[in-house]
Amino acid sequence: MEVRLWKGLVARMQANPLAWLTGIALVPRVVAAFFSGGYFAQDDHFLVIEAAQSWVDGFDYNNWLPWNQGAHPAPTGHMMLYPGLHYLFFKLCAWAGLENPSVKMVLVRLLHALWSLIAVRTGYRIALKLSSPAVAFRAGLFLALFCFMPFLSVRNLVEMVSLPPLMLCSWLLIKDGPSPRMKHVVLAGMFAGLAVDLRFQTLFFAGGAGLALLLLREWRKAFVFGLALLVPIVLVQAGVDLFIWGRPFAEMEEYVRYNMANSTTYFDQPWYNYLLVLGGIFIPPFSLAILFGFFKRPKPLLVWLPTFAFLFFHSIFPNKQERFILTIVPLVFVLGYVEWERFRTASPWWARRVGLWRGILTWTWGLNIILLVALSISYSKRERVEAMLMLRGKGIGALLVEDTVEKDPPMMPLFYLGNWHVSQVIITDPAEDIRAAWAGVPAERKPGVVLFIGADDLQERIQRVENALGPLTYIGTAEPGLLDRTLHWLNPVNRNVAIAEYAVSTGDLPGSR
Repeated sequence: MEVRLWKGLVARMQANPLAWLTGIALVPRVVAAFFSGGYFAQDDHFLVIEAAQSWVDGFDYNNWLPWNQGAHPAPTGHMMLYPGLHYLFFKLCAWAGLENPSVKMVLVRLLHALWSLIAVRTGYRIALKLSSPAVAFRAGLFLALFCFMPFLSVRNLVEMVSLPPLMLCSWLLIKDGPSPRMKHVVLAGMFAGLAVDLRFQTLFFAGGAGLALLLLREWRKAFVFGLALLVPIVLVQAGVDLFIWGRPFAEMEEYVRYNMANSTTYFDQPWYNYLLVLGGIFIPPFSLAILFGFFKRPKPLLVWLPTFAFLFFHSIFPNKQERFILTIVPLVFVLGYVEWERFRTASPWWARRVGLWRGILTWTWGLNIILLVALSISYSKRERVEAMLMLRGKGIGALLVEDTVEKDPPMMPLFYLGNWHVSQVIITDPAEDIRAAWAGVPAERKPGVVLFIGADDLQERIQRVENALGPLTYIGTAEPGLLDRTLHWLNPVNRNVAIAEYAVSTGDLPGSR
């Protein structure tokens, strides 16, 4: 009975594999949309969500817009399309009367979950074009259920959001075989241009695709691809900058200038750093097979070369953050997995070691499923979000952020507080005159709250603040989530600590206890 049911399920999957893969991929992404709150990195919140919501509320959190910069406005080097789309969405939410930030973020994550399905579907199509239906389905299944994909797919990371257009570009370039039809070249170029509008560095992927067309002696198609690439860049990037700054490509010019001038300011990692990242996220030793397959055979050139060009540029550029390479992870996997399966099935050595490969897959899927479940329900940066939600709607006008332990206080996500005009006093030196610093806060910005970052020497720090400002009233403590605690345990650089909140004086905060 069980065997017949299993065979029937397999038959239904084989009859409509793309629909099954889409459904399988959707489940953990929807789970992550509802249960994986917070934000992953500073950029995916403060450069997107805070900016967009502040514009809706008539504020400019990052001072990006020239009319808020004073006498000498200057571009800050940010691509405006992605935060601009969030501005339109939050504007729609405001029109509909939706103010709850947590609910709005669930909707944002659901939209990102749907957008990310494009990568799974096109990844399957690319694998099917290059291999057998069985290999393509297994490749699609990995893309659907890789442990990190649902968690990252619902985040506001431009590295992930620019991924689907590049997948569509890749599919269109090989859809017709060795020589793409002109209409598909045009569409591929436009999707590549859309990716550039979202994230400038994808221009290196587009450059690799153009170079591949030239190497294949498709001169005319290479020229058309370049023209099509420019269409969304001119319409969106140049158009928006022309409206805001009165000249095209103002933000793009500043973006390039800033990154070149600060190539080693943040991180300066060795050239092989991203190979280590790829070797880790695909779960070794399975990941070694993927990398072997990717570098073994540079075909199809129209997909392999742009993927390699993107990897090559990021490998030689000093500033390397792990998330930067996420944009090409599905393509590296599909190309590597397809070639590995071709190599493995033709290898007499592997033919005699079927059990070894089965064991590698069992280990890979077993660990992957455990991590998939854990990540899909992980609340990232929980303590910072919950600290602001705890104070939302309570008339807070000032925050005193006390971090004399590590002297590196985190930015507070004011999107969840709902007050862009809150005064923030930062105390990192135990010898600083707290009373004098607090006296600089205008009276109309009070009542105020003290945020104690971390639990080390907490009572001593509380006493120091009370000596300066009078009795404090405990409000609550926001604790970090399991993911943040795990990351901190693995690498203490990932600082995630409890945030204790105290009202500056009794009665200052309605509902305090």
